[in-house]
This record gives sequence, C-alpha cells and structure tokens, in this order.
Amino acid sequence: MRVAPSPSASGPCAISAVAVPYTHLSDMTPLDAPPFRPLLRPTLLALALAATATGCNETEPEPTPGRYHATIRRTSFGVPHILAEDLGSAGYGQGYAFAQDNACTLLDQILKVRGERALYFGAGPNNINVATDFAFRALDLHRRVEESWGRQPEDVHALVMGYVAGFNHFLSLPAAQRLPCAGQPWVKPITAIDLHAYHRALGLLLSGNRLLGAIAAAQPPSAGPALQSEGLPLLREVDTTKVGSNGWALGAERTESGHGMLVANPHFPWEGELRLWESHLTVPGKLNVYGVSILGVPGVLIGFNEHVAWTHTVSIGARFTAYALPLTSSSATQYNYDSGTWVMSARPITIQVKQPDGSLADLTRTYYSSHYGPIISLAGIGWSNQLALSYRDANLDNEFLIAQFLGMSQAKNLEEFQQVFANVGGIPWVHTMATTPEGNVWYADTAATPNLSPATLQAWGTAVANPDSIQARLLKSSVVLLDGSTSRDEWVVERGSRSPGLIPFARAPQLQRRDFVFNSNDSHWLANPAKPLTGFSPLQGQEGTPRTPRTRMNAQLLTEVREGGASGADGRFSFEELQDAILSNRSSSAELLRADVVQRCKASPTGTADGQTVDLTQACDVLAAWNGRYDVDSVGAILWRQLMSAYTYSALLNAGPLLATPFSPSAPLTTPNTLKPRPETGADPLADKLAAAVLKLRAAGFEVNTPLGQAQHALRGTERISMHGGVDVDGVTNICGYDGTSNTSLEASTPRGTVLDSSTGLTKDDGYIVNSGTSFLMALEYTDNGPRAQALLTYGQSGDPTSNLFRNQLKRFSEKQWRPIAFTEQDIAKDPALGTTTIAGD
Repeated sequence: MRVAPSPSASGPCAISAVAVPYTHLSDMTPLDAPPFRPLLRPTLLALALAATATGCNETEPEPTPGRYHATIRRTSFGVPHILAEDLGSAGYGQGYAFAQDNACTLLDQILKVRGERALYFGAGPNNINVATDFAFRALDLHRRVEESWGRQPEDVHALVMGYVAGFNHFLSLPAAQRLPCAGQPWVKPITAIDLHAYHRALGLLLSGNRLLGAIAAAQPPSAGPALQSEGLPLLREVDTTKVGSNGWALGAERTESGHGMLVANPHFPWEGELRLWESHLTVPGKLNVYGVSILGVPGVLIGFNEHVAWTHTVSIGARFTAYALPLTSSSATQYNYDSGTWVMSARPITIQVKQPDGSLADLTRTYYSSHYGPIISLAGIGWSNQLALSYRDANLDNEFLIAQFLGMSQAKNLEEFQQVFANVGGIPWVHTMATTPEGNVWYADTAATPNLSPATLQAWGTAVANPDSIQARLLKSSVVLLDGSTSRDEWVVERGSRSPGLIPFARAPQLQRRDFVFNSNDSHWLANPAKPLTGFSPLQGQEGTPRTPRTRMNAQLLTEVREGGASGADGRFSFEELQDAILSNRSSSAELLRADVVQRCKASPTGTADGQTVDLTQACDVLAAWNGRYDVDSVGAILWRQLMSAYTYSALLNAGPLLATPFSPSAPLTTPNTLKPRPETGADPLADKLAAAVLKLRAAGFEVNTPLGQAQHALRGTERISMHGGVDVDGVTNICGYDGTSNTSLEASTPRGTVLDSSTGLTKDDGYIVNSGTSFLMALEYTDNGPRAQALLTYGQSGDPTSNLFRNQLKRFSEKQWRPIAFTEQDIAKDPALGTTTIAGD
C-alpha cells in the first residue's frame, strides 16, 4: 500500500526565513548574456530556509541600509519612468510608484492567497471567504514558494526584493493615509514570499483558480455537508471574451517602413486584481523596457525595448488534467492504482474567522490529496464511496514567472528572446507574438501544457467521442478527465521541459516569418493562415476547427490587400493604418450577412415574436443604411447585435439555423458563410428573429435607430462615457462588454440593471454597461531612430475612484485619441506634465 505524498507544512507561515548577507549586483551573473538559464543553486541573496514551525512571524533578509536609490519621473496620465543604477533599485522605484496607485488591491490579494480573508472580513456572503481561505491553504502556495525561493536567479531576487522594499516604504509614509484602505488592520508590510506566492497564484488563473470552489468543497462522504458558496462556483468557466486579447506582430514584408510593427490589445477586466498597470524601467546597460504588467507583478509582461516588442493573448489549451479515482471498498480515502492501493494524504487545516462581535473563532477541516494533487468535487461528480476526483496542475510549480519576463525584457535580439522561452519556460497561459526592428516576427504557444502519451490521448479521445460520457461533458467546460487508476495516464517526462511532465519547448507550436503572425484566443492553428501549424497535442489547442468571428475579422484585416482595405492597395501598413485597423470596429458577421439580411427583410418586412406581429420596415431601413461598424455614432449596431444574439453565438460557427455553407478546414477564413435560404413554406425565421431583436431593444428602452454610444457606456462615478466596440457575437476586434465574475478583489464591480440578454449584456434602462474588454491598447513601430509607440490604458493607472488617474484616459478611448509613449530621455524630459521624485531606502 502506497501513501500519496503529503506537504510537510500547513499554512503560509509554517517555515521561517533566516537572513543572509546581501550580494552586490556587480557580483551577480548577468541575465542578458545568452543562453539565459535560471541559477538552480542557492545564492547569497537567497533566504536560508529552515523547516521550523514559527506561526506567522516570518522574517525576511535584512537589506543593507541605503541600498536602494531610484528616480521616478511621472509623465502625462501618471506613467512612472523608473531610473536606477541596479535592478534592486529599479524594483524599489516600481514598487513605490505602484503602491501610490494601487496598494489596496495588492494587499487584499495577498490576504486572499495567504488564506486570511475570513480572519479580517469574517465568513463573507455565503461563506465565500471561508471557502477561498481553505482552498488557498490547501494549495499551500507559501510553502511551495519558500522551498523554491533559493532557486530564483539573482536578478529576480534583486528585482522582487527591491519591489517589496519600495512598496513597504510607501506604506510607511504619511501619504499612505490617503489610500482607500488606510487604517485597516490588514494594511501592513508585505514580504517577498507573500509577493511571490501571489505571482504563483496568478499562474493558476486557468487552472487552480478555476477550481477553488471544487477544492474547498471536497470532503469524504462521511465528513458531512460540503463547504460550498454561491459566490465561488465549483468550476469557473473559461470565457475568452472576458479574459481574451488580440495580438499582431507585423514583419518587413507587410510594413511601409520595412521595420517591425506590433499591436497589443489585451481584453482584460477593468476592475479588480486583473487590471494592468503601465510603467517604464531603465537600468543603464542592463534594462530599458516599457509596458504593462498585472497589478503587483514587477517588471513588464507586455511591452518593448529597443530590440524586441511583444504581446500576449490568452491560450485556452489545457493547463491541468483531472483524474477519476476508483476507490476501494474499504475506505473512501484509498484508491486503486495499477495493481496496488494508494492512501490519500490528509492535512488538517485551521483558519480563523472573524465573528460579528469581533472575536475570532477557529474552524478546522481536513483536506486530502492523491499523488496527482488535491481532491476536488465537481457538480454532479462529487466524492462518493466509489469515486473521487483529483487533479494535477501544470502551473502549480511554475517558479519562473518573473525570471521569464525579466529575461524577455533584457533580450537584445529575437534569438535571445526565443532562448528565454527555451531555457526558462515560465509562460503560464498565453500565446506570444513578437517583432523586431529588422522585421522578423515570431509566434509561439509555450504555455504550460501536460504531456500525455499517445495511448492516453487515444483512450481519452475514444471516451470524448461518446457524447454521454463524463469526459465529453467535462470537456465542454475545458476539463480533460483521465483515468487515475492507471500509470498509463501519468504525464510523460521529456527532456527540455520546465517541469517534469510538461510538453517541452521544442514541441510547442511556433512560427517565424517576415510578413505577420497573430492570435485572437483561438488555437495556434492559424497564427498565419498561409502556414497552418498542425500535428500538435489536442491539449495545446484544436486544429481544423471553426474560428471565432473575432478571429476571422482579425485575419481579414491582416490579409486583405485592396483599395480601402486595412493596409491599402499596397498591402503595407503605415503606423496610422495600423491604429485605424485595430479600432475599425468592423463586424465580420455584418460584412458576411448584412446585405442578404436586408434584402430578405425588405421582401417580407413583418415578423412575429412573443405573440406579437412586428412591422420591420424601419428595422430594414436602419440595417440598410448601417456601415457595419460598432462606433459610438453607429446606427444599426445594436439591432444587428440583438439579431445575432437571437440566433446564439454557436450559429456563427457552422452551418445551421443561420448559415447555409458549413465550415471547411480548407477555407477556414471564409467558412461558414451564406445566409440560410427562407423556407419554401411558412413564416420566415429570419423575420421572426429580427422581430425578437426589435422587441428586446424596446424592452430595454431603446429604438432600432438608437446610436451605439447612447446605449453602450462605461461609468465613472455618475458620468456615463459612450463606448465603441463589440461583444463576441459582433465579430469585432475591439471587445467591450461586462464581466461580473473575474473581479475577486475588494473593489466594487460596476452595478447594472436587470439583464434582458445575458449573451450581449443588454439591461433594462442601462443598456450595455462596459467594465471589461480593451484594456491596454498599444501600436508600435520600429524606425531608423528606435521604437515609436502610442497607447491607451482605458481605465487609467489607478482603481481609486477619487483619483484623476481613474478617469483620465477613458474619454480619450471613447474618442479614439491615442496618446504618445515617452520612451527616450528626450521625450520624458519634454513631457508637459513631468514630475520627478527621488527616493532612497533600505
């Protein structure tokens, strides 16, 4: 009988940290010399970790007094440009500047990952704080980070420790009393372990974070009622319209100048912990990078230096596999594996819960793990006396998120940039598109993916082919369920992977070209339609399947060469054409179907919906006059949106009730197509769907000729700002919609009225409320004189509603008024809003 491995510590404070002397950066191995490889050895800057129970009194390495010095230059719209002589000081300046803008959000997220929300905020609505506390304690991220901290490259130590010191320094100043969370008992200094554990949690966005409810609820049948919270579903569904993106990298053959160009267009929430924050870090001779990162992440995740520019889009490949464990007849905590029996490891976890009277109460539950990982409980597949579910996470042990992006930021050419991917392997869940001054472009999906054997893939494929199987049902929720009773379904260890059992870099989909590569959250298959990427694991993404309307619009903008097209008759983008294209708001479904819909509508301008006969004459005229775009002044956009929604999103992906010609893998950008003909007898279903759209708009308080900007807006206090852009059924590049699930922070989500259409977000009286979508938008071109870029951070640098940085870019986005990026010292010095602060500390 085997016992599944059990973590040796419980809770985030189970291992103490002992300070060791600081090593000056001049003694460190530089990261900018290829090949870049993390130093897998303890460093003088590392923590010497001792496995000693210490409660929550962790100690951090004590920095040398006066070790950090940084100059922060704030330019227009609050962008900080950090100038420092070493990486530790650059991190210090960045952490300080970030704390000025967003300290409260990071502090709350650190509480969440430590499993201490219930300690400060009580059980929460429907026990949500209790559930998340138990789930994060079960994942044991702090122990994992403490064990791996000594393996971090020296430059990562310097950057992270500096960031933490700068963040904490701001918290100690009188200015911190102006923070929205000032005076709260949980506003206190953070540690490097806290911050790195939070980074580890961000790596779990499409894996462990999706399963927090399933982890919290997993209890043996004899343990009594499961712990479930309505606010924490057992499984968070993947919705790339809420956490998605567009990314274009253009090469010499498709640009007017012959230099590389880039479009970065992440679609992330405008509220909560997944907001992006913009900054510029300069360490002469070491680092000069500009871009954005997720709140609380040192360095830059999407951005550019003098040599390489890159962006990312969310990859929806598999980041974990679930396992069905057949249990023995004698115990619900023992499972059959090959010819033997394994015993689950058990770990009692105690959290403290603040009571209504302010007192604290201990709450203890025991959580279990198989040798794959935590036991989970999913809807309809809970823990019984016969079966349990477990899962293995591809990113739970991803130690090198910061090392990955720091290495990318320091690359001096495309080869060095690629070498970071090969040697570090810290990309958690994104595609990458990159370009260079020479006009070389590169696409890769190196996101952490389980490496399954052909036998496993065949068995799983057979099970999925049965639509009634558990495997097929879970796959609809992007969960790959394997047989946990056999070693056949273990992940395959292969040389070159970041962690044992992952697909190595050499077998990741990648493509280098001189024209363009792109991604819009579909798989790797059509990164460039002229060179499909095939033959990869289905866990890396589907090949030969229908592309989304948004992907088709992106591809059309990039491939069309004609007068009036995105790149003009010469097929070479200018900088202005690039900007116009990404915000063109052209609708792929409208360009495909609008003319035929108008013709049918005018031939029979009457429809029936909800028992009412609706005159469609005005609706037909509105659609006939509409230009097929989702701009603020577009009349007809909301009517088309509701018409497509009446058919449902899936009708746009293949032949069916809307389209006549099915999808063909040999013509993926032009199929499916053609409006389905009207039946020879009976009512016209198109007219009835259009009638339903008309009535839906009227129920919301709008007419068919209401311009988009009067129906779609974002809120800044009581001010409503008109928004352009679309949702998934619109098939536009520029996504703007509502996300009510991604924000798990203390920041309040934008309220909205009664939802009349969940697929489009249409509400009664409020129309379409926008709090998600295009977030950081950047267009870049390399020139003979270096990079030139313009950008918008739609929601601004701060989440504090009282700050001017919360509202000073949204109107510019509404008006498509890009702002220049100040990258050179000359541009920074001449910025009209320039303000300079010099900080120093230890």
